[in-house]
Amino acid sequence: MPNYALRKAAASVVPDRLFANLVYLRHHRRWPRTPPSRFTERLAARMGAAELEEYQVYCDKLAVRDVVAQRIGEQYLVPNYETSDRLTRDLWERLPASFVMKPNHGSGWHRIVRDKSEEDFDALAALGNGWLAENFYYVRRERQYRRIEPRLMFQKALFWHGGNRLVDYKFHCFHGKIAFIHLAVREPYKQRLLYDADWNRLAVRYTDPNDADLPAPVDLAEMRSIVGRLAAGFDYVRVDLFSVPEGIYFSELTFTPNVGTNGFDPAGFDDFLGKLWSGEIPVSTETMARWRV
Repeated sequence: MPNYALRKAAASVVPDRLFANLVYLRHHRRWPRTPPSRFTERLAARMGAAELEEYQVYCDKLAVRDVVAQRIGEQYLVPNYETSDRLTRDLWERLPASFVMKPNHGSGWHRIVRDKSEEDFDALAALGNGWLAENFYYVRRERQYRRIEPRLMFQKALFWHGGNRLVDYKFHCFHGKIAFIHLAVREPYKQRLLYDADWNRLAVRYTDPNDADLPAPVDLAEMRSIVGRLAAGFDYVRVDLFSVPEGIYFSELTFTPNVGTNGFDPAGFDDFLGKLWSGEIPVSTETMARWRV
């Protein structure tokens, strides 16, 4: 792919940290400060850092399943039907009518198959081969993906009430504690809804509008318990979970969400999160209260 080839070539010329700073400048219209202070600046500084490579096991969607099983139990893992280095006709025949195909070595790559009888096998196989041919590191220079051996995963497709919107709950955690939760909603238009750990709405815009309100999930207490166990030991990590009628399922751990390109309004929230990261301010109900609606 031309864009991928260009990014791969650029990696031999532009160091990761400089690349991250240039990306930051493009999106925020300012150069990140040194030492970093804001949350977004700290994410940019994390890019190119050796510590990212230590997170490989948590970002490999196959390897992390063992970690999740040990920390919270196998019942929270999305059932995995097959794992392979390519989609073959034999594998295709073994798969159920509905499933999700995704690679283990990237983020945001997936294909939901609602009814395989309506799918073009060759097109789907080509899509999978395209993913496997790319090293996700070259897409955005996230080092935690650089040495993951690519594989295809075929998992149970999660739907809400027979196929309606599936909500992905994204818990932003500092030093093992939940600071805020954001929901990416695309109906009737793209929004990011922000809440604190007790499901109080936050008067903060996270790149996209924050104009709607959704009720707290019925299993919020269990989700918070799960997140606490998965986030333990990290100064910052985003823990993503799904909640469907069958229960709670683990989605992923993210250490460099959108490589720090998404901004906040008011900008003071970016500074505030930076202080949570540094430990200057503790994560608590009291410190989050000032940002509520």
